[in-house]
Amino acid sequence: MNTNPDVLTVLCYGDSNTYGQTPDRSRRYSANERWTGILQQQLGDGYYVIEEGLGGRTTDLRHVDPNKPSRNGLVYFRACIDSHMPLDIVIIMLGTNDLKTIYHRSAEDVAQSLKQYPEYLDAYCAGNGIKRPRIILVSPAYMDETAPHFTESMPRPGIYDAVSAQKSKQLAEPIKRLAQETTCEFFDAGPVTRTGDDGCHLDQPSHQRLADALAVLVRK
Repeated sequence: MNTNPDVLTVLCYGDSNTYGQTPDRSRRYSANERWTGILQQQLGDGYYVIEEGLGGRTTDLRHVDPNKPSRNGLVYFRACIDSHMPLDIVIIMLGTNDLKTIYHRSAEDVAQSLKQYPEYLDAYCAGNGIKRPRIILVSPAYMDETAPHFTESMPRPGIYDAVSAQKSKQLAEPIKRLAQETTCEFFDAGPVTRTGDDGCHLDQPSHQRLADALAVLVRK
């Protein structure tokens, strides 16, 4: 933890690609391999990067597995904000898990669900008389249905399919529009990242490239 009282605090809120799950699902990338850890290194002592990644986290949906509670990202986000405010920058990268076949969500549906996050921060900050942090909405990495272990790496068949992967490539435009509507900043992680053999989780070089790009944006 950075104990300098003058640092800028950056909350990184996301799913397993913020947590740092490896594509073979055998482990979590180490702190210096995850994009959040690399971002801390890039930004230096003037910033404090807070990691808040959880596998299976959705924008606002309950996980289908009752043994995986607290995956509703919006519910936990409210507690997370209470825990970490005041914040200077909030980076939100969610949406991939909403594309599971069981949820039947479109890219537009995902963007509308994400809208609740800046709305909540607006209300929270207004109610507490504090300045709203900068919010960066990140459209997540594209899923790859042609990856060699795309289906077999899932806990069970049919969690994602080729339609899910196609929807992941459609997320950027509605999330970009949402960012404009809600006075947020936008970044599309798709062009600078790639997933590994499971077609869902970032390979390690992508963590580096994502951190590089976000560091530039954060320093603005």
